[in-house]
Amino acid sequence: MTDDLNSVRGGIAHKNVILGKSIVPGEPPSRTISAISANLLPNLLSDARFAMAAAWVFIHLTAPHQRWQLAALAILAIGSDIADGWLARRLGVASRTGRWLDPAADITFILAALSCAAAAGAIPIYIPILVALSFTQYALDSIFWYRGSAPIRSRLGHFGGMLNYALVLAIALEPFVPIAHAILAIAPALAMFYICAMIERASHYRRMIF
Repeated sequence: MTDDLNSVRGGIAHKNVILGKSIVPGEPPSRTISAISANLLPNLLSDARFAMAAAWVFIHLTAPHQRWQLAALAILAIGSDIADGWLARRLGVASRTGRWLDPAADITFILAALSCAAAAGAIPIYIPILVALSFTQYALDSIFWYRGSAPIRSRLGHFGGMLNYALVLAIALEPFVPIAHAILAIAPALAMFYICAMIERASHYRRMIF
């Protein structure tokens, strides 16, 4: 009989949690579910860019002329990148996981888009290669050199992140705003920027040694 009563109480408690109600009589609506949602929302926005990366590759392979879809993905990715960090700070739920998830989602989406563009001849192949090398340096020295609990940004690296998204958006919008020749023309300058960003980051190693 006692077991039956416990089962009934457990079922009622489970139902109340699902409905967002407190399982303790007299308590206000449970804050637990709201807290979980607040913690998950910024990371879900970051996770969405992994799905967008897969969607970009899929569209590139199956419907490369549907550029408006790529433009929509680029805009959504930029929006999610802005929103996830802002929400995490606004809600006070910034975490080590989120700080690593954000740049990992960024680089996955950016490399997917730039690799597809390079395969199509829209940009030189060395652009996604340099972006990948720059991110690898950023991640490895944050972990092994600076021993930070979160990625350590550099000044040029921060601008490089914005430049990457601007380049992806320009590639997506190219059929609507014919700038293909301009993108190819500035590719060497972009390459020099990425190299300078890596050199700037490496220059701090000497300061830390000496």
